[in-house]
Parts: sequence; structure tokens; C-alpha cells
Amino acid sequence: MGEESEIINSLGNCAMPTTLPDNYDDHFDDFEAWEPLVEFHEKEDYAGLVRYCKQRAERFPDDLYSQFYLGKAYVLNGEYEKAIEFLSQHLKKQPWNTDIQYVILDALFALGKNENDFDWTEKPVILRMSKDIIDACYEFLKPKRKPRSVLEIHTQFVTKGYLLFTEEDLFRALVKDNRFIVENLNRGAVSAQVRVARNRSK
Repeated sequence: MGEESEIINSLGNCAMPTTLPDNYDDHFDDFEAWEPLVEFHEKEDYAGLVRYCKQRAERFPDDLYSQFYLGKAYVLNGEYEKAIEFLSQHLKKQPWNTDIQYVILDALFALGKNENDFDWTEKPVILRMSKDIIDACYEFLKPKRKPRSVLEIHTQFVTKGYLLFTEEDLFRALVKDNRFIVENLNRGAVSAQVRVARNRSK
């Protein structure tokens, strides 16, 4: 089994990793710094978001987190090539930084490309819908008596890599596999509850 399978096999056994850079400070912990970000998002004013994040990136050039937010703003504003070019410089400083890796991946996929169209120093883990994913869901649910929501199951994969499948994709795959019983089936992925089909004779 490859790296993807090894990561999937540890499903649910590790805590959320911290990807904040070593030189991170609390610029964005200040409420006044966060408030404009929220406003730009609510208004979908992504051009304004870029301007704001660019000002902060220039003001705090050594804060990698501020640089990350500018790259993310570029993606939201549809400036995918600029996001890749900008964040590539910062990824060289921390090639393992998944926050930056994932924004670059967002930009690549938005351009119709894939992870192989970028020269990674440390290649990120990409999780696509596969038998390994469904097997991991089975192992996650097997010891549990109560059903779990599709959202909760999907969330278990978030720390394992860049997800290329949605809750809806996972829902459809679980419905097709007879190892699972899906309750509230007619309500779709949002309300569906999933449990393992147990052999009553045992």
C-alpha cells in the first residue's frame, strides 16, 4: 500500500495538525484584523479582499500567515496564476506547509490542471474517492453502535490530505456498498445517518 493508504488506515487516530509557520505572530488574532476579512467575504468583494490582504502582506513581510491569506484571496478573486506564482515563493520556505499547498492546489484545479502540474519539494497527499476511502469508513464505523452522519464521516478525512470528494460523493458511494445501512436515505447527504450492517446471527 502507498502513502495514501497508510494515511487512510490511521483514520480517526490523530489530532488536527498545526500548520502555523514558526514565525507566525498574532496579527490576525486581533479582532480588528479579522473583521474586514469577514465583511469582504459576506459582500463577496474579493477584489477588496485582495487589496486588504496585500496591504497586510506588505506590512508584515516576515509573517507567512499574512502571505497565505493574500494567496487565498487571489484564488477567491479568480487570479489563479497569480496565486500560484505568489505562494510558490513562500512554499520554498516551508515546503511541508499544507495551508499553502492546498491553496496552490485550489488554483491548479480551478485552472483545469492537477497536482502533477506543479514542481513540489514535498508533494501533498491527494485523497480521491476510492475503495480505500470506503474501507476506511467501514473501519471507522465498525466499533460504533450508533449511526454517524455523512458529514462526521467526511470530516474524519480532512486531516489526512487534500480532499477531492464531497459529502455528496461519499454519501453516494456508501449507499452503493452493502456493508453499510444508510438511514434517512431520501434526505440526502445532509441528513443521512450511516452504520455498519451487522450479521444478526453473530
